Amino acid sequence: MGYGGSCMKNEDILFSVNVGWVQAEAKQRINRRLTDSELLLVKDGLEEGLGFDLETVFETAIDDAVRLAKE
Repeated sequence: MGYGGSCMKNEDILFSVNVGWVQAEAKQRINRRLTDSELLLVKDGLEEGLGFDLETVFETAIDDAVRLAKE
């Protein structure tokens, strides 16, 4: 499977954050699991934060991928 191949589909997920990951981060940061209402607030915060400057994130990730693939 090469970089230029067509093995990936448009529907494939490239990045996701699941509840387990958030709970592990919360345990490390505040030494407890989050409640359901706190998880919903975290979800809102992640969506807002990731959408805030997603264009820059995409540009950087794509540029880095192209550069690294050439090495």
